[in-house]
Amino acid sequence: MRDTRHHFRTRSYPSICSIQQLSIKGIQTMGLLDSLFGGMEGSSKLTPQESFAGILMGASGCDGHIAEEEVDGLITCLVRMKLFQRYDGRQYGKTLNKLHGIMKKKGVEALIDSCTETLPKELAKAAFANACDIVLADGVVEPDEKAFIDRLREKLQIDGKTAKTIAEVMVIKNKG
Repeated sequence: MRDTRHHFRTRSYPSICSIQQLSIKGIQTMGLLDSLFGGMEGSSKLTPQESFAGILMGASGCDGHIAEEEVDGLITCLVRMKLFQRYDGRQYGKTLNKLHGIMKKKGVEALIDSCTETLPKELAKAAFANACDIVLADGVVEPDEKAFIDRLREKLQIDGKTAKTIAEVMVIKNKG
């Protein structure tokens, strides 16, 4: 997988991550844009929520840009999960800012390493399935995205048969 620290297009996240969409979801957009280039200041171990969201953000950015469909998938996934049921708009913005900062500073691989270390085991398959869904969302699977999914499977310790089944279901879901 190529080093995306230098290839990740900065303008993709703020311009594609629809301000209207974030506002509808209750995410504080001013804070999101103001601190977009922040990083891990004051952070240590990631929370389960940050770990899950970070895996999805990594899936969105693993090819060096974040497509609108990928952002839609990420946000939709998070707001529907029980894991995030107590999150308000400010918390979503803070989490996404932190994760985007890590990805910008250290790259997708470092973000995924941190996230897979702290993600609860019971969320591994859900994170993998949603990451596959996001990679497939824009209808094109780039070589970097394929490599990302393979590496994520290994990091999450999901066996090949299970991963294949999950990926097949996500392909069916994203057809048409």
